[in-house]
Formats: sequence, C-alpha cells, structure tokens
Amino acid sequence: MPVKETHTMMKDYDPTTGNKMINKYMVVRELGRGVHGKVKLCRDTVTDELCAIKIVDKTTRRRLGRAQISNEQKIRREIAIMKKCIHPNVVRLIEVIDDPNARKIYLVLEYMEGGEVRWKDSDDRPILLLGDARAIFRDVVLGLEYLHMQGIIHRDIKPANLLLSGDGTVKISDFGVSHFSEKNALEHDLENTPPWGDDLELAKTAGSPAFFAPELCYASNTGQGYASRPPITKAIDIWALGVTLYCFVYGRCPFIAETEFELFNIIPRKQPSYPDFVPGREFVSPSLKDLLSRLLEKDVSRRITLKEVKEHPWVIEDMLDPELWRIETDPGNYQRVHVTDEDLKGAVTIMEKIKTRIRRLSVSLTNFTLNRRRRSKSISSTHTPGIDFGTHERYDSR
Repeated sequence: MPVKETHTMMKDYDPTTGNKMINKYMVVRELGRGVHGKVKLCRDTVTDELCAIKIVDKTTRRRLGRAQISNEQKIRREIAIMKKCIHPNVVRLIEVIDDPNARKIYLVLEYMEGGEVRWKDSDDRPILLLGDARAIFRDVVLGLEYLHMQGIIHRDIKPANLLLSGDGTVKISDFGVSHFSEKNALEHDLENTPPWGDDLELAKTAGSPAFFAPELCYASNTGQGYASRPPITKAIDIWALGVTLYCFVYGRCPFIAETEFELFNIIPRKQPSYPDFVPGREFVSPSLKDLLSRLLEKDVSRRITLKEVKEHPWVIEDMLDPELWRIETDPGNYQRVHVTDEDLKGAVTIMEKIKTRIRRLSVSLTNFTLNRRRRSKSISSTHTPGIDFGTHERYDSR
C-alpha cells in the first residue's frame, strides 16, 4: 500500500476525551523524545487502529545565538528511504503530513507495541535468553540484508532502533542518518567485488559512537596497517550488528570509555573480551564467540558478510531446514526499489509546487502576449487589401 501524502495539518481537541487531535489522529500519550523531535502514540479515529507519529522540526533550535539550521534534508532523506521500504523486518511508514505552513513534519508509522528491545537490567546484567537473542538477531539480519540489497546503509543499528511488534517480530527503525546510493544497490548483485566503493558521505560520522566501526574512528587519512584510512562501506552496519549482539549476550557494549575521544582511540586498537560466563547469563558457547569475533573483525576486508552470517552454525543452530530458511528469506524475493534524486530532495511541499506552477503559467502568459504583439506588428507592416484580419485573428487563436 503506497505511503499517503497529506499537505494540510489541522490541530484540534477531541470533544469526548479532550485529547489533542492531529488531523484524524487522536494523541494517546508520548512514547519518547530525542534531539530532533518526539514520538506520540495515536489512534486513527477512522480505522480505530493505533499508530506512532514521529514529530520532527524542520529547523533545529538556535544555539548560542547562531541562526537556525535547516533540518529538512535529514527528514526528507528518512522519508524518501522509508517510502520505498516494504519488508517484514523494517518499520513501515503509513503517511507523511507535511503542511508548508507548519514548522513540523509528521511521520505516521506502524505502531510497535513491544517497544525497544530490552537487553539488560539496572545492574547492566543481560536479561535475554540466548535463544531469544538468536531470534532477534536473525530478524535484524533479514531486515539489514534487505536494506543493503536496496542500496541503503542504515548507519545506526543498535538495540534502541530495534522495535518489537505484537507478535514478537523485530523490525529496524529510525532512518534519520541512513545513506542511499543506487550504485550500492547495483553492486549488490556483482560477485567478487568490494562491499561497495568508499563514499565521502559515509566518512562523516553519524549514529551512536559506541557502535562505530573502527574505520569510522580515524581522524586522519592514515590508519594502522593501511596506507590510508580504511574504506568505509556497508560493513559498518555489520560491525554495529556485532556490537548489538554483544550487548544482548553480555549486557554491555564491548568498548566503554569516559569520552568520545577515548572511545575513538580504543575501538580501532583494543580487542573485545569474550568471557565464557557473565552474571545473569548461561554459558557462552565457542560457536557464539566465533560469530561475535567475526562480526567485530577490525579489518574490513575480513569482516563476515550477511550471507556468511546466515550460514553460521550459531545462527542456524535450532533450525530444522536452514537451506529452506535462506531460500525463503532471500532479499531477492522482494522488489528492488529506486530512490531518485528527486525523492531525496524530498517531496517538494505542495506550496512550492503551486509556486512553481504559477511561475510557469506566468512565463507562458508573458510569452503568449509577446507572440501576439509580434504577430500584430508583423501583420500591420504587411497589410494587403483583400485580407480579412478578423478571420486571420480567429484562425490564430483557435
């Protein structure tokens, strides 16, 4: 079902409950908030279904007297990507409410009633059974494999961006810092090629530092063991997937530091530990530790691929028919989408479209008037008795 686009936004209050209304959606409560906006639980008063509305400012707030900076490019990137993605393990975008007169954009998303994946208690001890961690991990692998096939690098894979549906399915959310390239999608089909070419846009750090791959942590163009900075590719998502699984298993991140600077220093250099036992956790098998070490491989060229992840013994340990699972979940079963430059510029607002049409109409009318004047002058200068200019004029304007 295509994403609905709405260009008018009306705020009101429900007469019965007194709850705030955003068009046909009644706000129930707040689900969370972040740097750029907040998420509200809402009810569609037409279908009576619950949904989540992400409310994002088009501009960031003023800081220390600086002028406001547009946040629209980030939002519209997220919208363009989400509009194209339809997969059981990716949160679905239902509607975009983008009123040109409003300061905010409203993204209506499917409601994930299970919320974020909870993976530790207040004492930083793991709370997921390893069987549950495996099921969650497999869902994320399938969603990520689909995104990579589409040429999308998520750039912010972490437990907080993994949401649970009512039936226990885990879906990837939050595409605010995602990166899309049509070239990446095309190269996905090619064998024996690097995991997509290095991209300057990807070199810009975005996401959560504790989940950054080593190749994102080099401040200069010279890195250990490399003539230049290691290439930055879709493998950054696989590293973040490894950090996420480590969190599930051990109840903490593999790399912890007091400051971002220190974190950037230890991620490329320090090897994570893989204990057999940890408080609150059953025995960690050699097979699981092998998978973690291959996900958290610092050398990009040697890091495990998602195809290899789906063949790893720990991942398929409890499956009756792993080969059938791989066939049924192959991302090639899904339609490849195309995010055009126009999509990324973002669904120009309806007001901008109207202004553009008015300008074009104005130019057309001006040209029409000028042509009429030129024809009149031409006719006057070549006037010959016997020609009916009334008929000629009618002929020209038919």
